[in-house]
Amino acid sequence: ASGKVKLPRNEKWRILKNVAAVSAAFMVQFTAFQGTANLQSSINAADGLGTVSLSSIYAALVVSCIFVPTFLIKRLTVKWTLCLSMLCYAPYIGAQFYPAFYTLVPAGVVVGLGAAPMWTSKATYLTQAGSVYAKLTDQAVDGIIVRFFGFFFLAWQTAELWGNLVS
Repeated sequence: ASGKVKLPRNEKWRILKNVAAVSAAFMVQFTAFQGTANLQSSINAADGLGTVSLSSIYAALVVSCIFVPTFLIKRLTVKWTLCLSMLCYAPYIGAQFYPAFYTLVPAGVVVGLGAAPMWTSKATYLTQAGSVYAKLTDQAVDGIIVRFFGFFFLAWQTAELWGNLVS
């Protein structure tokens, strides 16, 4: 007997579209974020503002990794945790238009708090989507999940290229 699951015909395409959408969203977001982060110590060098703002991101990320992902995913679901946590990057990107300690450092903390649930929910989402897609297509689950993550990281890594070209 086949391990194939019967679902609506367009379910496979919906999953592929969603994996592509998540990958594209991360590429666009990290084009903006990495582009600004790469230049922080140069363009916001006065009083070490750029370095302090980046430090605030990673200090908050350490705390966030311990407490936030499980809490948010249990309350909001994977999809809504991903959406909400991606929005946490917007204040930092926006703060670049008025760089000061009172704009960049708090915005950096918001990024740090949102980063851990964002990466956790992204990984969970791709794994869940890969599992369903594997059942729909009667393929090995591990192979599909690796393929989905490979596509995601291909798209995401190009953000560094686009961000550096823009800056």
